[in-house]
Amino acid sequence: MIKPWHLGPVLAAVALGASAYWWHAHKNDWSAPAPLKPELPKYSPLAQPGAIANAQTLARPVMWTSRRPVESKAQNQQEQELAQARLLAVVESGGSRIALLQRANGTPMKLTSETKPWRLLSFNGRQAQFLSDDGRRVDLQLEYAPPAAQPPRR
Repeated sequence: MIKPWHLGPVLAAVALGASAYWWHAHKNDWSAPAPLKPELPKYSPLAQPGAIANAQTLARPVMWTSRRPVESKAQNQQEQELAQARLLAVVESGGSRIALLQRANGTPMKLTSETKPWRLLSFNGRQAQFLSDDGRRVDLQLEYAPPAAQPPRR
């Protein structure tokens, strides 16, 4: 008498034999598909860069000992911006200080003892002293800023 559980291994062996025959008979049937050229996007050439002014380079070659940086207007603008700012508060916690300023256009500015190029050097309760990286100093007096008007609540 044939047990039903003997049928499982027999069916597995038949399936294995059929797949081996199919693989052997059709193993060379595959061929590579025809190559397709990719569709490339249209591009426009980049604009050529303008002529570079070499006057500074020719007048002051890089390796000369007399070479010095050109005075930057940005440094003077930063000093002017700081001088026109209003000192609103200096917050101190532990060993760190933060000076809260308001620029002339109304935007806030924050300077600490680690900020660059300007940093808070000292504060005596009424006057703050700021120092730049190149040694320039600006003194600002503490100003009272009235609170902003809030719309009435409903």
